Amino acid sequence: MEDQFGRDPQVRYLRRVFAGMEQKQKELLERIGLIPTDYRLKRIREAALKHFEKAWMLAGRRGMVETEDEIAGLYTHCLARVLSGNRISVPTELLPSNEKINEIIQEVFK
Repeated sequence: MEDQFGRDPQVRYLRRVFAGMEQKQKELLERIGLIPTDYRLKRIREAALKHFEKAWMLAGRRGMVETEDEIAGLYTHCLARVLSGNRISVPTELLPSNEKINEIIQEVFK
């Protein structure tokens, strides 16, 4: 069966964005030593996604996060904040350094 949606440039773009987010998430979890089957991750991922949706919308309106890599970085920051809120330490050096992203994260998590 042919993937009709796969031809749509917007669908292809979103697939790349989400693939980048998944890759960044995997890398972060590996680096902090959290296994993919940890029982806390489902709840943490749901909360991170909820915050990310708000952050992406806000950043999009302001034209602050534009590239696929910046969007994945925004998600990574949301995930790290939620992990930290669940007493799972995430060293700041593991996060992408981006002042635009930091500004959005501060606003979304206040």
